[in-house]
Amino acid sequence: MADEKLSRNQAYVLLNVDYKHQKNIINKAESLSTVQNVKTMYGIYDLMIILESDDMGAIKKTIDEDIHDLNGIINMTSLVTVGTKDVHSILE
Repeated sequence: MADEKLSRNQAYVLLNVDYKHQKNIINKAESLSTVQNVKTMYGIYDLMIILESDDMGAIKKTIDEDIHDLNGIINMTSLVTVGTKDVHSILE
């Protein structure tokens, strides 16, 4: 089970948002199937959305369509990882 979890694709989406829309962004993001967690942050970014899926296409769709469509986002930075089995195949 632990190896299966390590092989899943993950993405971290860092957002600057209009404060008036923050609660709505959190609620809508939490309803998306690939979203594992939404965290409020202090510092450069306001929110971090953590996504996880075996299907990289599902993560891409969530970022490119679902999150981009949310009202109140000022700036967005996406950090996308690949599963460890993908990394091992690249390094071989």
